[in-house]
Amino acid sequence: MPAFAPIIEKIREEESYSTKAAVLNILVDLFQGKKAKLTSEDKQELSDFAFGEVRHLIDLLPTVTSYKEKDAIFGYEDMLLTLVMLCHKSPAEIPEEHLASIRTLIDLVDRERFLENAIDGIFKEGRNDETAVRQLLSMVIPLKDEFQKGQIYQGLLHYQAETQRLPEASKQLFADYIASEIKRYLSSASDEAIANNLEFACDVARYFMNDTLISLLYDVLKLEKNNISYYAVASLLDAHRSVPQEIISALAHDLVHAELTYLLLKKHGLLSMFPEDLNAPEYLAKSNLVHWLIYPTELGKEPDRIEFLGKVKKKEVYYVFRFTSDSDNLGEDLKEKWLIGWSSEEGGTFSNFDLYEAFEQKTPEKTLKAIKKRLL
Repeated sequence: MPAFAPIIEKIREEESYSTKAAVLNILVDLFQGKKAKLTSEDKQELSDFAFGEVRHLIDLLPTVTSYKEKDAIFGYEDMLLTLVMLCHKSPAEIPEEHLASIRTLIDLVDRERFLENAIDGIFKEGRNDETAVRQLLSMVIPLKDEFQKGQIYQGLLHYQAETQRLPEASKQLFADYIASEIKRYLSSASDEAIANNLEFACDVARYFMNDTLISLLYDVLKLEKNNISYYAVASLLDAHRSVPQEIISALAHDLVHAELTYLLLKKHGLLSMFPEDLNAPEYLAKSNLVHWLIYPTELGKEPDRIEFLGKVKKKEVYYVFRFTSDSDNLGEDLKEKWLIGWSSEEGGTFSNFDLYEAFEQKTPEKTLKAIKKRLL
């Protein structure tokens, strides 16, 4: 029988609600994939934990002021409710007192997510006329929390396929709003939250492109911030506009964006703009791995050092690297140590953060063979 007590205790002790949700997601995936069978005792233990956490969130949510933290709590709430349903065949099995708590929490979250609900109403439910869009914008414009304001971009990206079916008047309203926000962001791009929203605004601009937005995207390029420039370039190329060679060169020399820029140029038939001296499989694979490592669930930042070890073939070609980092996501036994990662031509980029020294042999060739045999 699985011993869930240690996992439950770990989730309770964890301060980050994003991490709580991630750990719970692993459990849920395990059960949904039927890789683990729950006994009646397991179900009772897990549902008791879930209901206790539901009550805790009911008390906690009204006290949280940061929408970024609330958003993480929403993700945790979703995983808790999924766990509850895995432990019960139907809501009829759930005691009424617990059902009442669930309803209370759902209502709390629903009220907090009024902006996301309005976006769903426009795109998912088809209420996409000018009046509905004006109502949405009347909700977002007065908001002071930049992370919460940014949810409008998240929604537009989520429903990107539906944006083309918007009436022209609705499209124009979105275009005007995005343009006004980019203007505001340009004067405050040193603020992290605003810089993040500027990335999103440049990305979604492609769905509402007009002369004003095109002009503003060129202004964004003048900031010379690669993380923002990449999205401005992508939207400009989608609009069949030219981009400065120096911007492309800067992105190509940035390991986080190099491969993404290469693929973007390839899509538009503009590979001649990519610096020839960087157009090498090893460099592009290194960029692919670095871009993967910066995700919050991995290192959360670029590695401090990264070196190419060689390539091996095992059904597909893998480019193998070693890297070091002082990331807080690593245990003390892994910080500043050489770790192994790889990138494959088929998109199999990954790292278990295995110690390089555990695979090191007398020659580089033998080291690669050990990595291939035990990791790939």
